[in-house]
Amino acid sequence: MDLETGDRIWLTELVERTAKPTVLMFYATWSTACDPEVELIEAFSKAGHHRLVNFVLVNLDQNIGDAMAYLDTINPSTGLPRVCRNYWDENIPTVMHFGCAEVPEPYGLQNVPHTLVIDEHGILRRNGDDFDWGEIAGLLHHLKEPKSKSALSKLASFFFPAVST
Repeated sequence: MDLETGDRIWLTELVERTAKPTVLMFYATWSTACDPEVELIEAFSKAGHHRLVNFVLVNLDQNIGDAMAYLDTINPSTGLPRVCRNYWDENIPTVMHFGCAEVPEPYGLQNVPHTLVIDEHGILRRNGDDFDWGEIAGLLHHLKEPKSKSALSKLASFFFPAVST
Protein backbone atom coordinates (compact mmCIF):
# COMPACT_ATOMS: atom_id res chain seq x y z
CA MET A 1 0.00 0.00 0.00
CA ASP A 2 1.29 3.45 -0.90
CA LEU A 3 1.70 5.20 2.46
CA GLU A 4 1.19 8.62 0.86
CA THR A 5 -2.04 7.95 -1.04
CA GLY A 6 -3.40 4.69 0.38
CA ASP A 7 -3.42 3.20 -3.13
CA ARG A 8 -2.63 -0.48 -3.52
CA ILE A 9 0.05 -1.27 -6.07
CA TRP A 10 1.89 -4.47 -6.96
CA LEU A 11 5.66 -4.32 -7.33
CA THR A 12 5.45 -6.17 -10.66
CA GLU A 13 3.03 -3.50 -11.89
CA LEU A 14 5.45 -0.73 -10.91
CA VAL A 15 8.39 -2.43 -12.65
CA GLU A 16 6.41 -3.19 -15.82
CA ARG A 17 4.84 0.28 -15.98
CA THR A 18 8.12 2.16 -15.62
CA ALA A 19 10.44 -0.29 -17.45
CA LYS A 20 13.27 0.73 -15.10
CA PRO A 21 15.45 -1.17 -12.63
CA THR A 22 14.14 -0.95 -9.07
CA VAL A 23 16.08 -0.63 -5.82
CA LEU A 24 13.76 -1.94 -3.11
CA MET A 25 14.55 -1.66 0.59
CA PHE A 26 12.61 -3.27 3.42
CA TYR A 27 13.05 -1.32 6.66
CA ALA A 28 11.49 -0.84 10.08
CA THR A 29 11.31 2.24 12.27
CA TRP A 30 12.54 0.34 15.34
CA SER A 31 15.83 -0.74 13.68
CA THR A 32 18.65 1.79 14.07
CA ALA A 33 20.58 -0.17 11.42
CA CYS A 34 18.02 1.08 8.90
CA ASP A 35 18.74 4.78 9.48
CA PRO A 36 21.90 5.12 7.33
CA GLU A 37 20.52 2.85 4.59
CA VAL A 38 17.25 4.78 4.34
CA GLU A 39 19.24 8.01 4.13
CA LEU A 40 21.41 6.51 1.35
CA ILE A 41 18.38 5.56 -0.73
CA GLU A 42 17.16 9.13 -0.25
CA ALA A 43 20.49 10.57 -1.45
CA PHE A 44 20.68 8.25 -4.47
CA SER A 45 17.14 9.18 -5.55
CA LYS A 46 18.07 12.81 -6.19
CA ALA A 47 19.89 14.51 -9.10
CA GLY A 48 17.51 12.98 -11.62
CA HIS A 49 18.44 9.39 -10.73
CA HIS A 50 14.79 8.53 -10.09
CA ARG A 51 14.28 8.91 -13.86
CA LEU A 52 16.66 5.99 -14.39
CA VAL A 53 15.88 3.75 -11.42
CA ASN A 54 12.83 3.29 -9.17
CA PHE A 55 13.68 3.81 -5.49
CA VAL A 56 11.17 2.07 -3.22
CA LEU A 57 11.04 1.88 0.58
CA VAL A 58 8.83 -0.80 2.12
CA ASN A 59 8.05 -0.25 5.79
CA LEU A 60 7.38 -3.40 7.81
CA ASP A 61 5.77 -1.69 10.80
CA GLN A 62 2.07 -2.06 11.52
CA ASN A 63 1.59 1.62 12.43
CA ILE A 64 1.51 3.95 9.41
CA GLY A 65 1.83 7.00 11.67
CA ASP A 66 5.14 5.68 13.04
CA ALA A 67 6.39 5.07 9.50
CA MET A 68 5.55 8.60 8.36
CA ALA A 69 7.05 10.17 11.50
CA TYR A 70 10.24 8.15 10.93
CA LEU A 71 10.58 9.47 7.38
CA ASP A 72 10.06 13.05 8.58
CA THR A 73 12.71 12.83 11.34
CA ILE A 74 15.44 15.41 10.73
CA ASN A 75 18.80 14.00 9.64
CA PRO A 76 21.35 15.85 11.82
CA SER A 77 24.03 15.76 9.12
CA THR A 78 21.84 17.41 6.44
CA GLY A 79 19.25 19.31 8.47
CA LEU A 80 16.61 17.82 6.15
CA PRO A 81 14.01 15.11 6.74
CA ARG A 82 15.42 11.58 6.67
CA VAL A 83 13.43 11.13 3.45
CA CYS A 84 11.97 14.14 1.62
CA ARG A 85 8.62 12.53 1.01
CA ASN A 86 7.15 15.64 -0.54
CA TYR A 87 9.90 15.90 -3.17
CA TRP A 88 8.30 15.33 -6.56
CA ASP A 89 9.67 15.84 -10.03
CA GLU A 90 7.14 16.07 -12.86
CA ASN A 91 4.52 14.34 -10.67
CA ILE A 92 6.91 11.50 -9.87
CA PRO A 93 8.15 10.97 -6.32
CA THR A 94 11.88 10.34 -6.09
CA VAL A 95 11.29 7.74 -3.37
CA MET A 96 8.07 5.75 -3.16
CA HIS A 97 6.87 4.63 0.29
CA PHE A 98 4.90 1.46 0.83
CA GLY A 99 3.77 -0.50 3.86
CA CYS A 100 3.66 -4.26 4.06
CA ALA A 101 2.53 -6.26 7.09
CA GLU A 102 3.68 -9.54 5.54
CA VAL A 103 6.91 -9.97 3.61
CA PRO A 104 6.52 -11.79 0.28
CA GLU A 105 8.13 -15.23 0.56
CA PRO A 106 10.51 -15.09 -2.44
CA TYR A 107 12.63 -12.26 -1.02
CA GLY A 108 14.14 -14.34 1.79
CA LEU A 109 13.96 -11.49 4.27
CA GLN A 110 15.72 -12.42 7.53
CA ASN A 111 16.55 -8.96 8.92
CA VAL A 112 16.29 -5.26 8.16
CA PRO A 113 17.41 -3.31 6.35
CA HIS A 114 17.15 -5.70 3.41
CA THR A 115 17.83 -4.28 -0.04
CA LEU A 116 17.32 -5.88 -3.41
CA VAL A 117 17.60 -4.88 -7.04
CA ILE A 118 15.05 -5.93 -9.66
CA ASP A 119 15.82 -5.28 -13.32
CA GLU A 120 13.42 -3.68 -15.77
CA HIS A 121 12.12 -7.15 -16.76
CA GLY A 122 11.23 -8.09 -13.18
CA ILE A 123 14.26 -10.36 -12.64
CA LEU A 124 15.78 -10.27 -9.17
CA ARG A 125 19.43 -9.23 -9.62
CA ARG A 126 20.64 -8.59 -6.06
CA ASN A 127 19.18 -9.80 -2.81
CA GLY A 128 20.28 -8.75 0.65
CA ASP A 129 23.85 -9.64 1.52
CA ASP A 130 25.31 -9.14 -1.96
CA PHE A 131 23.95 -5.59 -2.27
CA ASP A 132 26.50 -2.79 -2.80
CA TRP A 133 25.69 0.92 -3.20
CA GLY A 134 28.87 1.27 -5.28
CA GLU A 135 27.27 -0.91 -7.95
CA ILE A 136 24.21 1.34 -7.95
CA ALA A 137 26.47 4.36 -8.43
CA GLY A 138 28.15 2.61 -11.39
CA LEU A 139 24.81 1.66 -12.91
CA LEU A 140 23.51 5.23 -12.58
CA HIS A 141 26.68 6.61 -14.17
CA HIS A 142 26.31 4.30 -17.16
CA LEU A 143 22.56 4.78 -17.46
CA LYS A 144 23.12 8.53 -17.89
CA GLU A 145 25.18 7.90 -21.03
CA PRO A 146 23.14 7.71 -24.26
CA LYS A 147 22.63 4.07 -25.30
CA SER A 148 20.16 1.87 -27.09
CA LYS A 149 17.61 -0.05 -24.99
CA SER A 150 19.36 -3.37 -25.71
CA ALA A 151 22.69 -1.92 -24.58
CA LEU A 152 21.07 -0.71 -21.35
CA SER A 153 19.61 -4.15 -20.72
CA LYS A 154 23.01 -5.78 -21.28
CA LEU A 155 24.63 -3.23 -19.01
CA ALA A 156 22.13 -3.88 -16.21
CA SER A 157 22.69 -7.64 -16.61
CA PHE A 158 26.45 -7.10 -16.36
CA PHE A 159 26.18 -5.08 -13.16
CA PHE A 160 23.54 -7.36 -11.69
CA PRO A 161 23.68 -10.96 -12.93
CA ALA A 162 20.55 -12.95 -12.14
CA VAL A 163 20.35 -14.43 -8.65
CA SER A 164 20.25 -18.21 -8.77
CA THR A 165 17.53 -19.80 -6.68
